[in-house]
Amino acid sequence: MENIQTVQPTSISFKISQLLEKYPVVMQLLRFGAIGVFNTTIDVLVLNYMAAQFGVTKGASLGWVNLPGVVLAVIQSYFWNKYWAFGGETAIGLFKNFIRLVAVGLVGIIIYGLVVLGAHNTARPIYFIGIFTVFILAQLVLWYAFGFFKQQVVGEHKLYLSFFVVSAIGFLINSTVLYLATSHFIFAQNAGDNLNIGKILAVAVSLVWNFVGYKIFVFKK
Repeated sequence: MENIQTVQPTSISFKISQLLEKYPVVMQLLRFGAIGVFNTTIDVLVLNYMAAQFGVTKGASLGWVNLPGVVLAVIQSYFWNKYWAFGGETAIGLFKNFIRLVAVGLVGIIIYGLVVLGAHNTARPIYFIGIFTVFILAQLVLWYAFGFFKQQVVGEHKLYLSFFVVSAIGFLINSTVLYLATSHFIFAQNAGDNLNIGKILAVAVSLVWNFVGYKIFVFKK
């Protein structure tokens, strides 16, 4: 009888799949990064609307101007992280994971680019309201395409408090960095550009805390 040898897959995609299966935190980081683009986009979008509406681009007043965008970003972050980043979805295949990462990241980047363009050109508040509407509709399409509407919510109430605490600390970090960046540094002569550069720095610092906090205290398994 002939010996039948099993050929082990050696493709790059197979090796990457094995790596992701062995170290699930890698995929969590990638998804958290894509969600971070979403969260940054809605945060910056609302911040620029508030800045355009009330004429505030620097100083201590940015604390309350910054709050609505952070609150919406936190609400959005909760559901995306629960159902996607830390949801344990690992069996959908490497290609599908890649497509989803690209889709989320691309939508976020396009909308963010439109926000920055509007801020640079001192757009009116209605401009940012229009972008906000398009962004929410795009998210609903992605949410449906990913099948999140069909997922069952189990023990949701147990996550609220810990998520709120981690996010509240993240907001304090975000607002502090934003205040320091816009009050003590001039990154660009254009007020809108300077505000958005400071905001990116604030988001970058708070994102590190948020990932560690969500991973350890909120969506732990």
